[in-house]
Amino acid sequence: MPDQASAPPSDAILTVPNLLTFFRLGLIPVFLYAAIGAGNMGWAVVIAALGFVTDLVDGKIARRYGQVSKLGIALDPLSDRLGLASGAAVLIVKHLSPLWVVLVVVARDALLVLVGAPVLKARRLPIPPVTKVGKYGSFAVTVMFGLFLASGIHNISHPTHSIRLAAWVFVVISLPLYYASGAGYIRAALASLKEQNDAERGNPDG
Repeated sequence: MPDQASAPPSDAILTVPNLLTFFRLGLIPVFLYAAIGAGNMGWAVVIAALGFVTDLVDGKIARRYGQVSKLGIALDPLSDRLGLASGAAVLIVKHLSPLWVVLVVVARDALLVLVGAPVLKARRLPIPPVTKVGKYGSFAVTVMFGLFLASGIHNISHPTHSIRLAAWVFVVISLPLYYASGAGYIRAALASLKEQNDAERGNPDG
């Protein structure tokens, strides 16, 4: 079947991608309970992995089968941010990674979501689209968080030290990518603001 990604977003709500996003949102409190309430990191990692898989496939389904919707465009990044925030909370509470690693990730998101997005919305400008670097950075950060979470599973056969070593490899990979993508979004936003200001002054060429 041909890719229908070029179709305009619909007003549909009960699409397969949206149902997967709702499911992923519903997993967040279950994940938090498993990790913090029940103290079962094994189940918490399984739940996190399930959410990660649904995140990978819902966008592909939406584009492949022409099910891109306005609701999905709004909900998908929200679920990503909430999922990342819940993972960060568990890492901090369970002391599974250095605090500075979590804060560096959260600070980048806070800058874009709490500062950048409101400024653009106030000026009626679109949020910059996700870039390939952004996708790679988010993927690497998710894997990094997942490895640190997995290092909290304690049993005789679990290779905790190897998992933590792998997590540190992804720290080195993910943080530069994550901040490079953030810088790209900031440049795109500033370019949009400049174009708007130039147009308002009647000087589109700057």
